Amino acid sequence: MGNPDESDARGLKSVERSFAIVGYLKEANGATLSEAADDLGLAVSTAHIHLTTLVETGYVVKDDDVYRCSFEFLQTGGQRRDDMALYQAAKPELDELQAQTGEHTNVMMMERGYAVQLYKSENPESIDDDASLGDHFYLHLTATGKAMLAEYSDERVAEILEEHGMPALTEDTITDEEVLYEELATIRERGYSINRGEHFPGVCAIGTAIASGPDDALGAISISGPRSRITPDRIDEELAPALLNKKNIIELKIRQHG
Repeated sequence: MGNPDESDARGLKSVERSFAIVGYLKEANGATLSEAADDLGLAVSTAHIHLTTLVETGYVVKDDDVYRCSFEFLQTGGQRRDDMALYQAAKPELDELQAQTGEHTNVMMMERGYAVQLYKSENPESIDDDASLGDHFYLHLTATGKAMLAEYSDERVAEILEEHGMPALTEDTITDEEVLYEELATIRERGYSINRGEHFPGVCAIGTAIASGPDDALGAISISGPRSRITPDRIDEELAPALLNKKNIIELKIRQHG
């Protein structure tokens, strides 16, 4: 009989490998057995065992010779999102805010040190980064991310930055920690953040956190659109007041149904 620790280690490796295959299929939008084995550096027999098991569990489907992620992931993620008090409270308010402003509105939460998009209310006349639901973003370069960071202590912010770094996606991305901390202090004072093309060129957004207590946030909401329309004057006079009003409504709804 083998050592239990070794068995556990082999089991964990197997799970990690299966999820690596799932991640690969997601990025590749499907692949054949040989393509998956070659790209992942696996023996064909090993890749076949994992793919067959994933098909049997329903998380991967096989169309002819091509393996793809199934909609089981959509059901799993969608059910989790739909059950969240943040999503339930924010969705109708964001739909109304989108109609009111003519710009995209979003709600995000933090998971594993990233901002995750839960819902976007879109206006065909506006633009943003075209991110998909469930996409993950670095916190330091989005309006929602910076709004959530501003709810945290400097110690917690430092832990997140140490783990994920501050990569630049555009020439406007903040990559200096001191500059970021100064901006977080400003966000705490005025109640909202601004992303000026820091995540996607030509796109501006303002965000505010949905607070849940000291040193924490349930998530954040934002308004995003072209920089030509999200001007400083419009932010001060129209967008920030409208966003902060929705923040108060969403937080009240969550407390009432908590």
